[in-house]
Amino acid sequence: MTKLRWGFLSAGGIASAVAEDFQIAGLSILAVGARDLAKANEFADRFGIPNRHQGYEALVNDPEVDLIYVSTIHPFHKRDALLALAAGKHLLVEKPFTINAREAEEVRSFAASQGLFVMEAMWTRFLPSMDAIFEVINSGALGEIELFTADHSQALTHVPRLLQRELGGGALLDLGIYPVSMAHRLFGRPETITAKARLNSEKIDATTSMIFQYAGGKQATMTTSFLGAGPVTASVVGSLARIDIDGSFYAQTSFRVTTHDGEIIKRYETKIEGQGRQYQAMHVEECVREGLIESPVMSLRESVEIMQVMDTVREQIGVSYPTE
Repeated sequence: MTKLRWGFLSAGGIASAVAEDFQIAGLSILAVGARDLAKANEFADRFGIPNRHQGYEALVNDPEVDLIYVSTIHPFHKRDALLALAAGKHLLVEKPFTINAREAEEVRSFAASQGLFVMEAMWTRFLPSMDAIFEVINSGALGEIELFTADHSQALTHVPRLLQRELGGGALLDLGIYPVSMAHRLFGRPETITAKARLNSEKIDATTSMIFQYAGGKQATMTTSFLGAGPVTASVVGSLARIDIDGSFYAQTSFRVTTHDGEIIKRYETKIEGQGRQYQAMHVEECVREGLIESPVMSLRESVEIMQVMDTVREQIGVSYPTE
C-alpha cells in the first residue's frame, strides 16, 4: 500500500507533539511549512522531513503532499484550511475546529464543494481508552446514561496565547472543547445551556462552568479553567453503574466501572506508546483511502454543532473575539 504523505502547516509545540506520535506509527511527514524558514528547517531536521517551505502557500502547493495537518492557533484555522483546500489537499485541523460556527460551516461547505476530506483533530475520540469506554457504554452495562461530569482545569497562566483576546485566548476554546465534545458524543445537541464565567482583564474566560440539559432531563456539568490544576477527571453516570475516568480524562488513561452498590466490575489500565495522536491520523488515512469526505467518528456536522454550542456559551459569558 502506497503511503500517504503529510505536510505540517506550522511548526509549533502542538505540531511537535503530533510529529512524535506520527513517527511512532510510521506515518510519513513529507513536508513542513512555517512563516520562518529557520523554524521550518529546525523542525524538519528534528523529524527527518525532506521538504521545507517558508510560508504556508508554498507548503499547500507542494505536489508531493497528499494531506495537510493544520496546527496554527484557532483564529487562523479557517484561513489556513481554506488555503489548503483550494490547493486540493485533504485536511486534519487542530481543535477547536475554528473560532466559531460560522467559520466552521464555511470550511465544511468549501470542502464538500471540492470533494476533499476534512476532520477536526479531536484526538481523544480515537484513543484505545475511549474505544474501551464506549464499548462499555454501548454494551448497556451502565443502563440509561443520565449524567456526564468533567473538569478540565490546568495551571496555564504562563502561556501568553491563552491570556490574549486577539489570539483567541480563554479556557473554553482551548481546554473546554474536550468536555464539551465528549458531552456531545454522549448526548448530542443540548436543549438548554447555562454558563457562568470569570473573565480576566482582557475580557476572556479564565474559568467557565457549564450545565447542559438534554431530552428527558439528562445533564452534563463541566468546568474549565486555566488558573489552577484541577483533577481533570470525568464520570459517565448511568442507571445501573458509572464509569470514573482518571486524569487526564481526554488522554490515554485508566478507568473503572462501578455498580451502584460499590462493586468494581471492570478496570482498564492499558498503556500505549506516545501520547496517542497517531490514532486520529491513521483514521484520516483510512477515510481518504476509502474516498470519504467526512469521518464517521468525528464528522464535520458534529464539529459545526459543537462550535454552535461553544458560541452559545460565549454569548452567555460575554466573550467575543476581534476576528468575529
